[in-house]
Amino acid sequence: MFALALSSLALTAVSYALPMLTTRQSDPCAGLGIASFPTEYNFTLAAWNWTLPNANDTGAPLVIGQAGAVDGESFGVLSTWATYSYADWTTFSLIDGALIPYSADGAASNGVDANIFSGEELLWVFTVNPPPPAEIYCGVADPDPAGGYQYAALAVNGSTDGFSLCLLGEPPYVQNNIVYRASPNNTDGYDYESCYGVRVQILPLS
Repeated sequence: MFALALSSLALTAVSYALPMLTTRQSDPCAGLGIASFPTEYNFTLAAWNWTLPNANDTGAPLVIGQAGAVDGESFGVLSTWATYSYADWTTFSLIDGALIPYSADGAASNGVDANIFSGEELLWVFTVNPPPPAEIYCGVADPDPAGGYQYAALAVNGSTDGFSLCLLGEPPYVQNNIVYRASPNNTDGYDYESCYGVRVQILPLS
């Protein structure tokens, strides 16, 4: 069952990831204000629930989860640590709009982020000779002097409010994955009825 699920995920990922990797956006922070930034090093990500109480002031930790593999390539999505606690890639750096995964001890991965459209999970492709990453991400701090959000938000395609957590897979291999503008007519196979809106927060490590 698990092998079949991974094969299905891999085929889905291949269908849209590879053509999009080389597409570049000149300014991933366009329209996001003076508190936005395309580069930031050494942080983790967490999902802050928009609608329900959160267990802490940061949100649910996010890591790179499994999304299948084909010959010479594997695929990753942004999953909650609670549903993928054996992840290799748990920290990130934002470099000119590209969101690059790193290990907990700071080792760089050979993964690159792919372009994302509405209804899709955030996706990374891992391969020996990766193509250029998609420069579509931006960090956005809250400049409200009266006290807004403590942590900066992640944006993709110019939006900070399009993220949801959605369940994908069958027990005991269910992952809770970040999706951009979740849709009931998605091709990634996640359960739209399980989705709820989140703010993806950038938590500095240094």
